Amino acid sequence: MKVTVGCLILLLVSCSKYLDIQSNHGLVVPNKLEDLQKLMDDTGIMNLSYSSFGEASADDYYLKQPIFDNLIDYAQNTYIWKNYYRNYPNDWSSGYNAVYNCNLVLDRLKSISVNSVDESFYKEVKGSALFYRASHYLYLLWTYAPAFIEGKSEDDLGIVLRNSSDFNEISNRSTVVACYLKIIEDLNACIDLLPEKSAHTLRPNRYAAMGMLARTYLSMHNYDQALLYADKVLKKYPELMDYNNLSEVNVDASFPFTIFNKETVWYGELMSSSNLTSSRALIDTLLYRSFDNNDLRKKAFFKVAPDGTVTFKGSYSGSAKMFTGIAINEMYLIRAECNLKLGNREKALDALNYLMKKRYKTGIFKPYSSIDEREVLTIILKERRRELIFRGLRWMDLKRLNAEGAEIVIQRNVNGEIQTLLPNSNAYALPLPDDIIRLAGIEQNPQ
Repeated sequence: MKVTVGCLILLLVSCSKYLDIQSNHGLVVPNKLEDLQKLMDDTGIMNLSYSSFGEASADDYYLKQPIFDNLIDYAQNTYIWKNYYRNYPNDWSSGYNAVYNCNLVLDRLKSISVNSVDESFYKEVKGSALFYRASHYLYLLWTYAPAFIEGKSEDDLGIVLRNSSDFNEISNRSTVVACYLKIIEDLNACIDLLPEKSAHTLRPNRYAAMGMLARTYLSMHNYDQALLYADKVLKKYPELMDYNNLSEVNVDASFPFTIFNKETVWYGELMSSSNLTSSRALIDTLLYRSFDNNDLRKKAFFKVAPDGTVTFKGSYSGSAKMFTGIAINEMYLIRAECNLKLGNREKALDALNYLMKKRYKTGIFKPYSSIDEREVLTIILKERRRELIFRGLRWMDLKRLNAEGAEIVIQRNVNGEIQTLLPNSNAYALPLPDDIIRLAGIEQNPQ
C-alpha cells in the first residue's frame, strides 16, 4: 500500500513538473523588435490573404455551366449570392489571423522601452501592425457588412473589432460606423510612424497608409478626405507606366506586368478563390467589348481563347495571383472621381486624361473635354471599372454606388435560370462562417 501511495505521489509530482514546463513553454512569446518585425514580414498571412469573397460575388466575370457544376458548394453559393457557411479556413479566419499577429505585436511593444531600442525601427514595427490591422479590418468590413450610409450605419452591424491578442476577450460585432472610425484611427496613427520609403514594397510605408485612407474615405462617400489622401500619394508618386513602353509593359506577354512595378506603392494580394482562377473566370462580355481597340489595356489585361471567351492576365502581381495593393493608377481615379463630385470638373478631367494617355496607343487618345457633369461621372466610373478589374475593389464599388442611387443590378444565368442581385440587397453583406456564429455566439447577417 505504501509503495502504491508513493508511486502515486511520484506520478503526481512528475505530472505537476510536466505541467509547469508546459505552462512555461506556453508563455514563450516574441519579445525582441527583430522577432516582431518577422511577424509583420510573414507575407503569406499579412500581404497575401486579403478577402476575395467580394470579388468572387461581383459582376466582372461569369462561369460556364460545367465549371459551375464542378465547384464545391460554398463556391457555387458565393457565385449566386445564396447562404453559405463555410467553416475554417475562410476569408474571415484569414483576415483575423492577420489581425491577431498585429495585436500580438502591438501588445508586446508595450513592454519594450523605446529608449532601449532604435526608435525608428520601433515606430516602423508599430506602424506596420496598425496598417495591417486596419487594412484587413477594411476588407472584412467591405465583405461582411452593409455599405456605409450616413445616418444608418450607426445601427448596422459591422465586424468584430479585436484589438487585443487576449483569446479570452469576448467577441462582439461593432457598428459599421465604429469599424470605420477604428480603421481611420489606426491608419492616421501609422502615417506618423511608418517611413517615407520602406525596405521593400511588401512592407508598408506612410504613402501606403495614405492610399488605404483614400480607399476608406471613398467607401464612406467622404470625397474631401479621399481626395486629400490620394493627392498626397500622387505628390510623392506621380508617374504612371506607359503601356506603349515595352520596357515597362509587354502587352503580348502571358503576364504583361512585372511584380513590384513602378505604379506599386505597397504590395498585397487577394486570397486564392476557386471561382476566380484564370482557367475558370471568364470576363463579362460587355465589359470586354467596352474597351476600344486602340486601348492597350485590351491586350494587356485579357487573353482571348479560340472560342471567343476572354480571361484575365493583367494582374500587377506578374502572375495569375490577384494584386490588391496600393497603386498609382487607383489614386488617379480617386482624384478624378472626387474632384468631379466636389465640383472641380476640369481637375477631374485632367486626372482622367493623364491616365488615359498612358493607356492608349501613342497619338490616338483624344482627351475628354468639358462635357456634361453626369456624362463625365459615367466615363470616370467606367474607366475605374476597366482599370481596376480584379483588384478586390468592385464589390465595394457596387455597394457604395448603389447606396448613392446607381441602381446596378447583377444577374447570373445558372442552369437556364436567371439569378438576380438587386441594389442594396442584404446579400451584399456576406454571411459570416457558421463556426464563428456557433462558437463565438455573435449575430449573423440578415438574409
